[in-house]
Amino acid sequence: MIIAALDTGMRRGEMLALRFGDIDWTRRMITLRGATTKSRRTRLVPIGTARLLAVLEWLRLDSTDQRKGDDVPVFSNEAGEPLKTFKKAWVVAVLKAHGVDPRWRKGSYKDLSAQCQQRLRDINLHWHDLRHEYASRLVERGVPLAQVRDLLGHASILTTERYDNQRLEALQAAVERLEGGKTFNPKTDASDKVSRIFQVPAEQRFANGEDPADENRRSH
Repeated sequence: MIIAALDTGMRRGEMLALRFGDIDWTRRMITLRGATTKSRRTRLVPIGTARLLAVLEWLRLDSTDQRKGDDVPVFSNEAGEPLKTFKKAWVVAVLKAHGVDPRWRKGSYKDLSAQCQQRLRDINLHWHDLRHEYASRLVERGVPLAQVRDLLGHASILTTERYDNQRLEALQAAVERLEGGKTFNPKTDASDKVSRIFQVPAEQRFANGEDPADENRRSH
């Protein structure tokens, strides 16, 4: 479920409602039915990674290596029944990933010990953060916000813009182009002309008949 969340950005409820019939294996596309989405609108999410495809194909097989039916939930318990919640499994996974052995209150397997609860608050990692990570990775790789909006199922691009957090490293790399002397990609005739002016030595331009006075005007 963690892999699916990281590679699709699906919400918790959308994942729990997913059926194998919602997966187009040929086109590698997941259909999130409108009845299961927050916006109540159907949307398509591509299966974009090899690991996600491998996980879905593995989940598709039952204990006898036979394919499960289209109406069977993708994420189910040991008996193949739909999951209602996975909060405890998520809490255990988060704590163990941070080197914490989950401890439960005496006589109860529902409530964490006070110490573990505090560690969980300190870690401050929530299931929805996986959806945020999916969106942030898309933005960092240059995917237009309009496409990220559609993949996430946002009604407005204003909601999607909060994922456009430019990492400091990326901004530093961008301005280092100035020091490195790398050329800019001209997009207009005017910028192309300016680019050529700075790339051609002045003495060569003057030899071609340009007026040195023009050079002084350009420098200002």
